[in-house]
Amino acid sequence: MVFLRKFLGFVLTTLLIAVFLTFLFAIAEGSSFFDIGLFLIGALPFVLLIGVPVSFLSDYLTKNLNGKQRRTRALLIHSIFGLIAGLVISLLFESLIIVGVTIVAALIFWSVDEILRRRF
Repeated sequence: MVFLRKFLGFVLTTLLIAVFLTFLFAIAEGSSFFDIGLFLIGALPFVLLIGVPVSFLSDYLTKNLNGKQRRTRALLIHSIFGLIAGLVISLLFESLIIVGVTIVAALIFWSVDEILRRRF
């Protein structure tokens, strides 16, 4: 059941991040909604290679906690790894906006995972 939840979290998070990036770049640079496909392709490997393992790590590190304490620690883990990933990626692409985007992506992944946790 955990793998199903993580897979659904991966898919939903990737879609939500693509929508977020589409709106962000539509406002900032005037790109169109049809660019969502590019953002899907761009977000997919990062969510898969960074977001999913961090989510599994978060579950492992918080498995003995319950309720608000578990949610808070999981949020902290997702946020810290989002920040670290953003800083590393921003060094490669020389753009600090990536740090903000990765933190938002981490918060989206955490939110989706928490919602799915209640359902599954």
